[in-house]
Amino acid sequence: MFAQGAGNLVAPFFGGIAATGAIARTATNVRAGARSPVSAFVHSLVVLAAVLSLAPLLGHLPMSALAALLMLVAWNMSEAKHFVHSLKTSPKSDTLVLLTCFTLTVVFDMVIAVSVGIVLASLLFMRRMADLAEVKLVEEHHHLPDRKLPKSVVYYEIAGPLFFGAAHRATSALHIVHDQAKTVVLDLESVPTMDSTGVVNLRSAIARLHKDHLVVVLAGLRPQPRRVLEDAGVRAIDGQLLIFANVDDALDAVTGETTQPVSRLQDQD
Repeated sequence: MFAQGAGNLVAPFFGGIAATGAIARTATNVRAGARSPVSAFVHSLVVLAAVLSLAPLLGHLPMSALAALLMLVAWNMSEAKHFVHSLKTSPKSDTLVLLTCFTLTVVFDMVIAVSVGIVLASLLFMRRMADLAEVKLVEEHHHLPDRKLPKSVVYYEIAGPLFFGAAHRATSALHIVHDQAKTVVLDLESVPTMDSTGVVNLRSAIARLHKDHLVVVLAGLRPQPRRVLEDAGVRAIDGQLLIFANVDDALDAVTGETTQPVSRLQDQD
């Protein structure tokens, strides 16, 4: 209770809504339209006022009436129709999480069920995000409508977050399809975030391309991946690794224009 009280004091500073010790009161508060931490504050004042002013009267309520009230609240919280509908329509992975949480709640308690459910949902989320990350060889792209890249240039688009669940799967797809290639452009414009594992896998892919005597061009880096790469010490290397603030500048460079690459990963005006 002390830990929950401390958590409720801290949660509102991060946009959270304080929860009561009994999940039934929290659920009732939310179902009544609660949308902000103020609702929990008002709720606590109402409960306090009831205890202080109505305690003698509430003491005469029969336990059977209170039990019936709790049964009604429990039934409303169960959302049986929604539960059955979810079983029929949800993907198998979501159904597995739902049934696991339901079984653990009945057999053990809600604390164990919620803890296991959060872990399973997190793993499921990481798997789905990993499936979103991909690398594809691009022949037609919104940056290439009026451009014809020379045969010595290969253009790859990397899309999706590069974190530990997806980075290896994505970067392992980098390969060269013909022997005339001398330059590989990696379009990172669709990579919103990257972690340290993503940096490691990207570096490994670049090293493999360098081993094949290919010049690598990184283009279209967003702010977060740009900071991560700079913190990891990734720098432009003449004749090996070129870094551009946007894709158009990179394509201008590889097609013979005079655009200069970025020597450091920083915002360009």
